[in-house]
Amino acid sequence: MHQVHIAFRIPCAQPEKAFESLSDFASFPRYSPVVHSVSLDRGPDGDRISSWEVAFAGGILKWRERDRLDEPRLRIDFELIDGDLVALAGHWAVAPLPEGSEVRFDARFDLGVPGMADLLEPVAGRAMTDTVTKMLHGVFGPSAEVTECEDLSLAPLEADGGQL
Repeated sequence: MHQVHIAFRIPCAQPEKAFESLSDFASFPRYSPVVHSVSLDRGPDGDRISSWEVAFAGGILKWRERDRLDEPRLRIDFELIDGDLVALAGHWAVAPLPEGSEVRFDARFDLGVPGMADLLEPVAGRAMTDTVTKMLHGVFGPSAEVTECEDLSLAPLEADGGQL
């Protein structure tokens, strides 16, 4: 299991406008060549379903996730539905700052390769950090500043057998 946390200061961006730009996942391929495609659909419960194809380790990593947009709280929670990952969950959140907004990205994931997790998950964590940073610089411009960045290996969660 691996965890990534990144915070960005977005000067001169009102929180509601920052959330609107951030929630437009379908535009992300324009901002990073690593993100090959993102398509959006609606699930039977009304939640948004996003399908991702992202370059990883010489191949393409594909997955579908459920995105719960909470506009009043300026938050997007996401969780894996299916795909090449065993587990993926996290959130995006926007908060006001005196001079703009802060955007936070938190994710936990498991690639599902137990014998190679110690080697692959740190690589995937760095790739995720790099991709998210490039996407947000594309979305919000070069003035978007990384203020926090953590990339941690975690032990599987015992209570639920390592599932998120």
